[in-house]
Amino acid sequence: MRLRKIISLFFLLAVCIAAAGQETEQCRDFRFRVATEPVFFVSNPAAVALFRGHISMAEVAFRKDNGAYRALDESPDSYKAGAVTESYIGISDRVSFHGKLSWSYFAGQQMGGPVFMDPLFNPVSFLESTESSAGLKNRETYSLLGAVSYRFSDRWAAGFSLDYVSADQNKVKDPRFSNILMDMDIKAGVSFRPSDKLMLGLSLLYRSSIEQLRGGIYGTSDKQYFIYADKGGFFGTLVELTGDYNYISMSTLRPMKNDFFGLGLQVAGGSFSNELEVLYRQGYWGSRSSSTATFFEFSGIDASYRGRFVKKAGDGLHKVSLDLDYEFLRNYENLFNYVTPSGQDTRVEYFGQNPVLDRYRASAGLSYVWFKGLEGYLPRFSAGASLNAGAIARKTLLYPFYRNSDTETMDARLFADKSFFGGRSVFTLGLNGVFRTGFGTPRDDGSYDPAAASGYLSFDNYLDSQFEYDTANAAGAGAALTYTYLLSPRFVPYIRLSDDFSALLQAPQHLGGRFRNVALITLGCSF
Repeated sequence: MRLRKIISLFFLLAVCIAAAGQETEQCRDFRFRVATEPVFFVSNPAAVALFRGHISMAEVAFRKDNGAYRALDESPDSYKAGAVTESYIGISDRVSFHGKLSWSYFAGQQMGGPVFMDPLFNPVSFLESTESSAGLKNRETYSLLGAVSYRFSDRWAAGFSLDYVSADQNKVKDPRFSNILMDMDIKAGVSFRPSDKLMLGLSLLYRSSIEQLRGGIYGTSDKQYFIYADKGGFFGTLVELTGDYNYISMSTLRPMKNDFFGLGLQVAGGSFSNELEVLYRQGYWGSRSSSTATFFEFSGIDASYRGRFVKKAGDGLHKVSLDLDYEFLRNYENLFNYVTPSGQDTRVEYFGQNPVLDRYRASAGLSYVWFKGLEGYLPRFSAGASLNAGAIARKTLLYPFYRNSDTETMDARLFADKSFFGGRSVFTLGLNGVFRTGFGTPRDDGSYDPAAASGYLSFDNYLDSQFEYDTANAAGAGAALTYTYLLSPRFVPYIRLSDDFSALLQAPQHLGGRFRNVALITLGCSF
């Protein structure tokens, strides 16, 4: 692992040094250009054909998080180190390229609860049955993105992209869990330009994600450990962590498989872009074989819209963004028995399915940014505001018992950055503020048979903590200082220091504390 870290850091350094000697046209800051030029707004890889020139960036960063105001899958004491490099290159008049490579390492203390890397992504989750077993988790992530486009004529272009992420995570206190994630996103698209001011695009999308999980106990062998099987809304069953026949295997990696198939439509002009994507999702938890069970199977629909509008006004630029997302996911639990016929191996016999969860999730985000003074490498001033809202509703049915729950979260953010130029040096001071609130129904339980005795559990310690994190009134503020040195028109190093502090506006009822602080240092270059 150390060798891979060293290779990643030296790769980024080599890229920066090589870029220092290049002589091409002058460009603005990489992040500013990507944020404000419509050619970068849509995800159709064919749109990269509209880009000419060469812009790149490379960064190494270190982040430190502290505080008990946190979500269930976060740590009260963690750090993250990473490196990333990204480029857009017009190789010729017809061929353009987009590439990105990144690595990160995360280590978090006092982590327990969810055992999947992203507990909200899947329809079923597993949690440690007691918070006293929380310990150290570490995660290493690599990602690679490559996209190429070819322009057949002034009107037609085609492109292809591959985005691949791999990660492994380990918890090093009993009960232990090992996770391996592989996530591949493939897009193929075409674009048509009926005029210089309009682009129409169509893209086909395929994504395959598989997170494999295995449990382990390396301490006292006669001690029992249990997990909660959360089948929706922190409602489910308690299962002992033992052997290979329960939800989590102790000897083999068990897969959570997700596949997405869909298409995207794009309409973009000189100052605007619109993109709509619709995906069909299907997946399962377990193994597809005659001797191992497939515990859950699920399917659903994901849809998203991305709208961007930019307008120049004198030496200023206005940008408006609108993001909408919707998800519907239905999960079924398979009914089966393990049988061992005389003289034969054990096999799985299925005899039906029960619907256990309908999940609805929606979000909307609206933001506005104003850039002022664009004659230099960086804007002299920029300011903006955003409003984001998200909602999730779950209908969990463990017949004859049910639980309905919903959570709505909103946040409003403000920021302002001011750059001061002095010769080759640029100092940028940034300030930001945020207010967060929410509401909802954490649990609405009932039974279709009032006389039935329930064998199901409500995981109230986790439910109440996450619900308070999502809905309690909170506010925060942050500051950042960036020093940029204009070494040459094609090589611009910078260093950024930032700190963000947030706090609950009332004493916590279920969370471990009121405060959260995030400090970040970034060293990078644009070239």
